[in-house]
Amino acid sequence: MISNDLTSPTPGPISVVAVPEIRDYGRINAQVALLLDSGQSRIRLAGAEGQRLLLSGLNGPWRAVVEIEGRAGPELAASLDAPGLMVLCHGPAADGAGRGLRAGGLLITGDVGVAAGYAMTGGTLIVQGRAGPRAGLVMAGGVLVVGGNADRLMGERQCGGLIFALGPQNGPHAGHGRRGGRLIALENLGKLDPAAAKTLHEALEGFTPWLEPTFAQLINRLTQIDI
Repeated sequence: MISNDLTSPTPGPISVVAVPEIRDYGRINAQVALLLDSGQSRIRLAGAEGQRLLLSGLNGPWRAVVEIEGRAGPELAASLDAPGLMVLCHGPAADGAGRGLRAGGLLITGDVGVAAGYAMTGGTLIVQGRAGPRAGLVMAGGVLVVGGNADRLMGERQCGGLIFALGPQNGPHAGHGRRGGRLIALENLGKLDPAAAKTLHEALEGFTPWLEPTFAQLINRLTQIDI
């Protein structure tokens, strides 16, 4: 019997996919899709060492958690379109994490490279660490949360969606060429308005068991809602 309780970091059986043994991202992703189709609710990709396109293009009705242990390569979870899927990366991720995200959630506990959330149209991307240049480039929808400092050109040419930059100091030219959406930089505001606080809380609510304590404390302070 497979547990459907996704509210705990250890809800039940975990299927492990050994990334170094398979190596090819296409085969890795196909194996994950097969496990999800079979009803697995917890999957762990073990030993990631910079492989690109992990979990890219996954599209399905699953309700599950997929964890990545190690260092994720470029374009992690690119074009993910799975509303009930949570992807948890326990470590850093390279350029283009969450590129083209459509539905589902991606939580990265470490830092990310260039253009995290590039052209995302939906879903939630949470970076608990720092973000490289151009986070949220041409973002059209969804929610992007950066807990650490974001480098230059955050939200460049943004046309939709919501970006929360929660770090104390961000790079220059944030929002350059922005045509829509909303970019909320805490360094300029000091606090969130009620509507923004509610949106932030709702975006993070499903990720509560996996948020680092200091990050969770920051969110609680900003939203004045315990998560």
